[in-house]
Amino acid sequence: MRGVLAIIFMFVCFSARTLSQQTPDKSDTLLPYFQFDNPLPLACLFVYFPPFFIQYGMELKSFIRSDAYRRIRQRFGDGRAVDALYIRAMQMTNNNTAISLLLSTVASLDHRIVGIKIPMFQLFFPLSNESSEDFNKRVQNLPSRLYSDSPSDSRGDRDKLQHFFGSALLTYVFESRGSALRVGEFIERGEDAFIIDGILDDRDRRANFQGQEFGLALLENNRRLPSEFLISQIASKKLSVVSESACSGVW
Repeated sequence: MRGVLAIIFMFVCFSARTLSQQTPDKSDTLLPYFQFDNPLPLACLFVYFPPFFIQYGMELKSFIRSDAYRRIRQRFGDGRAVDALYIRAMQMTNNNTAISLLLSTVASLDHRIVGIKIPMFQLFFPLSNESSEDFNKRVQNLPSRLYSDSPSDSRGDRDKLQHFFGSALLTYVFESRGSALRVGEFIERGEDAFIIDGILDDRDRRANFQGQEFGLALLENNRRLPSEFLISQIASKKLSVVSESACSGVW
């Protein structure tokens, strides 16, 4: 009976906190989007319930489509907008780092379907249940100027976010760069061989590596920011050596 009462109490507290988070900010400032919360003990466990997980995924995608997120990009730049995306996921999940990285990865996907190349025919699988209008608006609002060498076209480097957050998730969950590197390399080579329009891309590998750096840092402090690691100069010095070591089984 006490256990049931404890769960009910936590649920009430969690619900009250969620409602307070959804209250509009009347101060007309974007700064709360860059502030981590201090949740109740064990509150992060609620996100493992499927209804909450689905809800947070929808809310995070909606946040990316929002005018507030567009203003964040305009005022603070795309690097800081990536920070706001991760922090928003942490706020919603009560600092559940692994689920926040997973939600950030899903919310960053820039393909609505993926096509698989199979001899004699092709298969296509949906990656999003958004409407066409919502999907296009979210993708157009994804940060795309992540590096000094980002392409100048409309797409820029927005596809690198899914690589960055996905690699950070694998590194954080397995507590190892080696696992993330091997999975990332498998995906890159598989994308070239089996995914329609997929290619081997060194820029994807760079984003994978930076995500791994981020994931390792989160093991020590889950309030580190993605923008600290989206720096091409740091990655270029280490990427080739670390990749060779991990893929050869040293890591």
